[in-house]
Amino acid sequence: MPDYLITWIHLIAATTLMGGLVFSQFVLNPAAQQDSPDPKSKELVRLAGRRFRTIAWVCLIILILTGSYQMLNESGSARIETTWGVILMLKLFLFFIAFGLILIHDFIIDPHAPAFKETQNPSAPAQKSRADNLQKAIILMTLAVLLVASYLTTI
Repeated sequence: MPDYLITWIHLIAATTLMGGLVFSQFVLNPAAQQDSPDPKSKELVRLAGRRFRTIAWVCLIILILTGSYQMLNESGSARIETTWGVILMLKLFLFFIAFGLILIHDFIIDPHAPAFKETQNPSAPAQKSRADNLQKAIILMTLAVLLVASYLTTI
């Protein structure tokens, strides 16, 4: 497969992940927090969150595979010992922090799980607040990864 195609797949996965995270945080979450008398709207938001979670994990796997391919194909270890390599390691470090935060969000503090419905769990508002803060941290970390990645293209 040509290198430019791998790069485009990597960019599309990153854009999809970042766009979905921002949409989820700034559109879906406020819609879910509204006091709507219609339970269908809350169920729709919950289902959209579940569906995006699958898309997000596919994007993460694609990012890991295409990023690994690009890193191994980028003239090997000779380039790792340069300034470019140091900044690449910073990007990888930030990515793995974001990846860890996504793991924590999806498997420990998942606001869309049935166990966190307000009727079943009295601590659901505090749990949703933690999940909301964690989503904001994930967005900030992915933005940091994108900023470092864009800086890498100028070196």
